[in-house]
Amino acid sequence: MRLRVRPLSIVLCFFAVIAFIQHSAQAATSVPLRVLSWNIQFGQGTDGVTNYDRIATWLARMNPDLIALCEMPPDNISTLVTALNQKTGRTWNTHFVPKAPGIAEGNLILSKYSFEAVGSRYLSYTRSIAQATVNVGGKNINFFATHLDHTSSSLRLTQATELISWTSGFASPRIVAGDLNAGNDTAEILALLTAYRDSWVDALNQGTASAYPDNPVWMNTRTRRWRIDFILYAADVTAMTTQSANIPDTRDLSNTNVVTRLGTLDDNGVRPSDHNLVVTDFNVWTDSAPSPTPPPATPPVVLTMPNTSRAVAIHSVRFNREPFTVRTPVNLSSDQRTRIMLFAVNLELLSGETASSITVRAIDPRGNTYDLMVEQIAKFANLSWLSSLIVKLPDDTSINGDLAITVSLRGAVSNTVFVAVRNS
Repeated sequence: MRLRVRPLSIVLCFFAVIAFIQHSAQAATSVPLRVLSWNIQFGQGTDGVTNYDRIATWLARMNPDLIALCEMPPDNISTLVTALNQKTGRTWNTHFVPKAPGIAEGNLILSKYSFEAVGSRYLSYTRSIAQATVNVGGKNINFFATHLDHTSSSLRLTQATELISWTSGFASPRIVAGDLNAGNDTAEILALLTAYRDSWVDALNQGTASAYPDNPVWMNTRTRRWRIDFILYAADVTAMTTQSANIPDTRDLSNTNVVTRLGTLDDNGVRPSDHNLVVTDFNVWTDSAPSPTPPPATPPVVLTMPNTSRAVAIHSVRFNREPFTVRTPVNLSSDQRTRIMLFAVNLELLSGETASSITVRAIDPRGNTYDLMVEQIAKFANLSWLSSLIVKLPDDTSINGDLAITVSLRGAVSNTVFVAVRNS
């Protein structure tokens, strides 16, 4: 089979025009921070089966940096963490606080960052807060995991008031994550919102909140029967801002053995817990922090088609544009996986850095996160400011729709661009 390839010089000329327009686009240096909150219901899925490996699989798939889990039995922490370490190739730091002294379940913080400090606070009515301080890009973040009462709004209001009082003694940025057992119009949540911002609402207002068709995006996208699981934060906009938020579809639609039913469309397939997890991507701004070693990069700018957020992307062999399939019959690789070429400015590698120093992260319409392998980075003659990246699409033939893609180098994150992938 002969491939028709349009002249590369014409393609590059077109890209050069676009890049010239975008070349001046710059942003302050930031470090991405992905936070995940989940009530894991003692590891029991909606099929009535306790399976911590299933929980760990989803945690690894979402690729978070900080995790707040509630309804975590201490006897099963090692099982969960061992599975998560294996699935991520990373050793996770843990801090557990029981719901109350003598109660064999509570709040667990998991962190890819080492802990600068940890703490705890017992609230009224047998509830608690776990606290950990981590350093992200030279900035200390105080992270709290909690689970408020499920029986009474008045009890939750007391607990929320205690939470605000205690956490305010910690420096911002502060993040509070957990199952708050209340809708966003209740007295207890409104009290919390006097001290904290709701990252889901921020993402909703920015148009960067995502979910799935059976649970559409709005103010109360369900984490159970309602949106009761939150990631709240307190920070000056120069310190930390919300980039996006996601409530992914954790159902296994091929497994209909659902025994725990919520009376919603979520009942169509088995989930690892009777709660949906929630994820927020933050930007932690580091301009005021001491320069790390190596020095921070200027945020890359991935080229897009004029007046759109669609990436300028071509098949690395066939030079056709989107939509792409995960596998390509005509391919130069034995694995038949599709490689695409992206184009960016501000991708300047330091001595000793290679393509592996670049992180290309993709999120599919279901909220699944993939780190795409960067197989090559190259510069063009006479266009030294323009870089091409060849990345391998994820090995998941069920992807159907837009991948939201960012490119990161030394903690500096690019604009988000979109590439269409279809599953046939």
